[in-house]
Amino acid sequence: DVALVFAGRRFRAAVYDVSAEGMFVKLERGPIAALKVDNIVDVEVSFDGDVFVLYGVIRSLRADGYGLYFPERDAAGRGNPVSRFGRISAQLQRTSLSQRLKVLKLPE
Repeated sequence: DVALVFAGRRFRAAVYDVSAEGMFVKLERGPIAALKVDNIVDVEVSFDGDVFVLYGVIRSLRADGYGLYFPERDAAGRGNPVSRFGRISAQLQRTSLSQRLKVLKLPE
């Protein structure tokens, strides 16, 4: 589960793509005109009982969604918990590969 926090407001989002450095999301309520490329947002992430907040930068706007990038540090030099997010990305990749192997009936 993911929510974006921008200008003091929390917006639930659906995740469409995940990589080690970011994700592509669409807000449940639809796009917000105020969210632009290079805006900074907090991204609340909840996965398998682990809940944390990442500092994100909007890198792209397309298909009514937002491409988010998670830098190692914010502008003030504070660390971003990207390693926690990286573990989620790796777990999702393993699960995806395992499911593909089952569909293709290849040995694991």
